[in-house]
Amino acid sequence: MKKLLYIFFAVSIIFSACKKEEGCTDSLATNFNVDAEEDDGSCVFGITGGSWITQSISTTGSMTVSIGGFPFLDSTLNFVETNPDSLEPYKLTFNENSLYTEHDNSNNPVEGGTWSVSGDQLTINTGDTTLLLMIESLDRDNAVLSLDIIENSNDNGVTIDVDITQTINSTREW
Repeated sequence: MKKLLYIFFAVSIIFSACKKEEGCTDSLATNFNVDAEEDDGSCVFGITGGSWITQSISTTGSMTVSIGGFPFLDSTLNFVETNPDSLEPYKLTFNENSLYTEHDNSNNPVEGGTWSVSGDQLTINTGDTTLLLMIESLDRDNAVLSLDIIENSNDNGVTIDVDITQTINSTREW
């Protein structure tokens, strides 16, 4: 009986020692595990690495314009733009050093600045403004970012009220 227990014990040690380590096996992930032999689906990706190419921008919301207190324009917006010549930003590159560059569809740099992420909020500081975007989803190859634009102005009797949300759908170019 002792022999049978020893054999059972030895076999269980051999099988447990042969178990492959699981973890993230994608070297582009922020939690890449160099020792992992089997991917367990836990890979996490950040905004850095490669460049983000805008595929579409959805715009929803409203805009009103009054002149001298009389309504001039009262519009509900709901459209999707997919023409690369009209998409802005067309291409964004976020570097590890917290700098970013925006490129046009001819790959010419058009703007740059700094960026940071806190939770699901992406802050982009351009030369003249700060943009607060929400990271709706982010994986290895796709990102969905949203930007709320709420502006109210009154200049020389012209009142403009804008309340729109833009949703930017991008793919990553490695």
